[in-house]
Amino acid sequence: MTRFLGVAVDPIEGATLLNPQMTGGRIARTSGVSLVLAQSAVPASVTGTTSETVFATIPIPAGAMGLSGALRVTTQWSMTNNANTKTGTIRLGGTTIGFFGNSASASLQHQVNTRARNSMANQVSGAGGSNSFAGSTGTVVATTVDMSAAQNLTITGTLAVSTDTLTLESYTVELLNP
Repeated sequence: MTRFLGVAVDPIEGATLLNPQMTGGRIARTSGVSLVLAQSAVPASVTGTTSETVFATIPIPAGAMGLSGALRVTTQWSMTNNANTKTGTIRLGGTTIGFFGNSASASLQHQVNTRARNSMANQVSGAGGSNSFAGSTGTVVATTVDMSAAQNLTITGTLAVSTDTLTLESYTVELLNP
């Protein structure tokens, strides 16, 4: 059994929440709860390069996201307010599940939801863009990340012009299982 941030992953029983206050330290399956896997308000910035920069890497335990589960990633950003594009990207297992490309703003909050489609290896996310709760001309993002295996979720930033700055001010990564 692997223990990670309040989750126990057993290859037979699947993911369960850990609660040291309860006998045996377990709560049944992670059903019906929102579990914060990672959260930080320590800023991470990029400037001086146009190469993609990794701000955070969050391990997602094997089997933690159920057949109809979801991951919700909420990020808060600040940036140089000019016409140059600053891009934030969220990847799960190396596959992009959300992004924004923004210019002419000093800050934004962005949220990405990826949901399992009754499968450990089939998910759907909303179209990328700078406003995660508005209509989009982009199509939904279908992915095939094997969540029965441990995966990394990464938050990255890229600048179009190296003299700009993009800062990940904070993030929260939640696991939701019905």
